[in-house]
Amino acid sequence: MKSRELGKHRALLGFTPQPAVRWLSPMSLARTALKVMAATVFADFGDKRELEGSFPDDPLRLDKLPVPGQPAQPPVTTRAMPTPGMGAGAPTEGPRSTPGELWLDFTADLGDGFDATYTVASLLAQESLRVDGHELPRGRVLVLGGDEVYPVASPSAYENRMVGPYRTAFPASRSPAGTPTPGESAQIPVMLALPGNHDWYDGLTSFIRTFTRQRNIGAWRTIQSRSYFAVRLTGEGPGPGRKGTPGWWLLGLDSQLGQYIDEPQLDYFYRNVTLQLQPGDAIILCVAAPVWVDADADRTGEKPNEFRQADFFEQDYLRRRFNPETGLFEPTGASVRLWLTGDLHHYSRYEEAGPEPSNPITGAARTQMITCGLGGAYLSDAHWLPKELLLPAPAGAGESSGARARARTDTDTDTDTGTGSDTGTDAPLAGRRFTRAPTIYPDQSESHLLGPRLANPFSPSWLPVRNPGFGVSMGAVHVVAALTVWTVFSAFQGESFVDALRGASTGNLPLTITVLVLAMPVLLLVVSLLARALGIATAGIVVFARGTLYQLSALAVSAAVVILIPWPRHWPDILVVLVALALVHGGGWVLGSEAFALFILATPSGEVDSWKMSGQSIEDHKGFLRIHLDADGNLTVYPLVVDTICRDWRLADNDDGARLVPESGLPAVRLLEEPITIARKGTMP
Repeated sequence: MKSRELGKHRALLGFTPQPAVRWLSPMSLARTALKVMAATVFADFGDKRELEGSFPDDPLRLDKLPVPGQPAQPPVTTRAMPTPGMGAGAPTEGPRSTPGELWLDFTADLGDGFDATYTVASLLAQESLRVDGHELPRGRVLVLGGDEVYPVASPSAYENRMVGPYRTAFPASRSPAGTPTPGESAQIPVMLALPGNHDWYDGLTSFIRTFTRQRNIGAWRTIQSRSYFAVRLTGEGPGPGRKGTPGWWLLGLDSQLGQYIDEPQLDYFYRNVTLQLQPGDAIILCVAAPVWVDADADRTGEKPNEFRQADFFEQDYLRRRFNPETGLFEPTGASVRLWLTGDLHHYSRYEEAGPEPSNPITGAARTQMITCGLGGAYLSDAHWLPKELLLPAPAGAGESSGARARARTDTDTDTDTGTGSDTGTDAPLAGRRFTRAPTIYPDQSESHLLGPRLANPFSPSWLPVRNPGFGVSMGAVHVVAALTVWTVFSAFQGESFVDALRGASTGNLPLTITVLVLAMPVLLLVVSLLARALGIATAGIVVFARGTLYQLSALAVSAAVVILIPWPRHWPDILVVLVALALVHGGGWVLGSEAFALFILATPSGEVDSWKMSGQSIEDHKGFLRIHLDADGNLTVYPLVVDTICRDWRLADNDDGARLVPESGLPAVRLLEEPITIARKGTMP
């Protein structure tokens, strides 16, 4: 059965499967706009992260999990999990793993339409996936990289779009109940979540209730107590009378709609991570958006200071730490080796460039920045991504806190960090260069072709077809505009509506039609060229003016059709008015929608430009990352994708209860590119 039929089984499933969000439908636009405005005000005047300072801040450990279902319960049960360096006597994770191994999964931008979300959740829940000759066990840790629900956060949206599908895909009966034995505990899958902008649209309230109460979502156990997290994955920290062993850390940073990182969060990371870092430690850093992509615009002030905040956190809390006794920074010896994010609904990867190629012996790559927002939301294009990035060089040790504070402020003018690659200056900027890997998803050729489908009336992705109600609303707007112009015109003529209409059709008809049809497009062309020449093409007022002229051009065509009709004299006036308005409404439905689609495609950048993909709500092309930490300290990333999601389901009863399974089985999973191996710093020969 189709997802729309599954709503009849809500009582059995415990949630109502939802269709994919139609982002440009009038109701979605209005609801999202109101939530965005409220969230923006909230971000300025009420940061809920400040309140999280009162939440428990005990360090998260995979070998000590809280009792399930007890909010803020301190870790009381020791549950050993094998990690590199634990010794030969450590218990194994199960038949699918060997001692010293750890598997993780990463997905982001989920919680949209049921078909896409449940397809990805079902794949994540499989005990193992065999892909292109690789046997890939299910991740012991599942990381949700942001935007866990669409279009805006609410308790019902989380339940119907994210929690319900994930709970059904991986039932709790597959995980030990109550207080498991040490052997069972090693099999408990853990879920960690990072909020994205859509999770923040209700002030983070629903996110906190969903992910910070140590409750199960299906068989996945949530263990975090805040909207950010830090957990040592492998290795062992130093302790009294013993020296630690370096390993891997997993960190999630909450940037709250691009705002400054709050003090409670910085304090949490300083105590639980910064003070614990040791030479050789490697870090996986999850952020809510690929802030590195807009590093140039961020440096010049065209974008918010999102990248500068991530850079500040990496430099002053991960690469080095402040010593209050000396008043200087000292190196930690740790480094971020892998950045993970979603937000942009495609796959891309940037690798740090250097004088030497990636290690040819181990196959280990340098620091990677990976965007994988394929968890369920609409597909985004990727061909526009810059081929090279220039990011700030690592900060030096020995600086005072005051010097670093001044340097942090100076990033606004870019006097010391050297961000950006095309600055228009002659002096080269120092920094770390990252180059884009050749593999993107959707690929270069397909990505170029996706956007124009929004304006193709013969495509199922055409704007008014994909967004129910849009064409009707646009037609209504055209009717209101036509009535306004018609009223003014007839008033000047001193005639009734119908007489003014008949008079227009008996005058100099060719001139009237020519002026109507050509005046607005010519004016639109002039405005567009002038705005581009003055460098203000993306200014809000210019974008609004262009959109208005596009609609006036479409309305002019409808008006020309109405004028050209030889209205019979015996028709009642009311009938003439109704038929004329019906024609205008139909013209607005078709021509107005097409004009709006062309307006989106012709907008060079910004929020309007992003509508060319969100307006299509493409549900296929989904995926996630499966990550392997081996006993040697190497990390390998497997980018996995499915080109077509499941759309037909059936209810199946088994010992897990009622479950939904695809009629034709799960789709084939393929490896998007060759696995990327990253060596922990200091282990490469």
